[in-house]
Amino acid sequence: MLKSRIIYLLGLLLASTIAYAQQLQLYTTYPKISVSPGEVIDYTVELINRSSTTRNGQIRVQNLPKDWDYEIKSGNYNTTEISVLPKERKSLNLKIIVPSKIEKGQYRFQLVAQGESTLPLTVDVTADGKSSSEFNSTQTNMEGSAKSTFTYNASLLNRSSKAQVYSLAANLQPGWGATFKVDGKQVSSVNIEGNQRKDILIELLPPESVKKGTYTIPVFAKSALNQSELALEVVITGSYSIQLSTPEGLLSTTATANRNKSISLVVKNTGSSDLSQINLNASSPTQWEAHFEPSRIASLRAGESQTVTAIIKPAKKAIAGDYQLTFDAKTSETSDSVKFRVTVETSLLWGWVGVLIIALAVGLVYVLIRKYGRR
Repeated sequence: MLKSRIIYLLGLLLASTIAYAQQLQLYTTYPKISVSPGEVIDYTVELINRSSTTRNGQIRVQNLPKDWDYEIKSGNYNTTEISVLPKERKSLNLKIIVPSKIEKGQYRFQLVAQGESTLPLTVDVTADGKSSSEFNSTQTNMEGSAKSTFTYNASLLNRSSKAQVYSLAANLQPGWGATFKVDGKQVSSVNIEGNQRKDILIELLPPESVKKGTYTIPVFAKSALNQSELALEVVITGSYSIQLSTPEGLLSTTATANRNKSISLVVKNTGSSDLSQINLNASSPTQWEAHFEPSRIASLRAGESQTVTAIIKPAKKAIAGDYQLTFDAKTSETSDSVKFRVTVETSLLWGWVGVLIIALAVGLVYVLIRKYGRR
């Protein structure tokens, strides 16, 4: 009889202990999920207080596989203990970091409110993985001329759980250039914390002599653990270049004050792309006149040339000597200019006028001598 009473009392004590322990309960909607290697899992967990008193739960993760990592936050704070008012619940976030170097399979561990509740969790890793990083860009193809700078916005993700230093490089053909920028500064390497990402600006500069076509530029991010590659594509639509000269290559002439002078110039498209709307202009000394006929070339195909005429008129009172003018041809893509020397000479008419004045003076002296003689 006594033995039966003792067993009965122990049963009541055990039942009350279990009931007491279950008054603080951990709950999540998805206790079993499937992920790929290197993923970060975010669990939303509820800590429920079913009792009539305020309860404190000491939260920790147990039996977590080797090389896995975790973080527990409530609100904006990392925490290991949460207090819950009677008949209420508190939300917490459990972040599980799955390593990239891992074998396919199921992994089990528990989230524990110590001495109160245990929440079993299962992660199904769907594929074998290795320690790696992720190098990508939302826009890997760009188009432009040979004088363009091609700018790509890329991101580099460190999928390992530890910080890595990545050296940055590109496999370039001769004459090409590449620069990497992080936070506005040019760099050759970047340090990225575990499971964090960095934005990287990549600039590719082709040589001016590059031919029209499509070019693939491999870009690498290499750390002590692995190497990631990003293939960038550059489409060169052609090169834009223009040349302004004279038919004989002579960049000088003579002119007379207040008289028009025509100068022949040759505009040549020396690039590999057609040019359009080529504007022709002249800069001349003060009170000079200078303009082109025609003043604009509507289009000029690659390799072709066109002769234009620059008409200049020195100032009316320009004195004899050398003067410099500037002729330029310009489009929205390219331009060229030449400096032209003009030697202003005295008008032949004024020379004859001077000779006539001298002759008249000599004749007048002769007449006076004949008339009055010597005294």
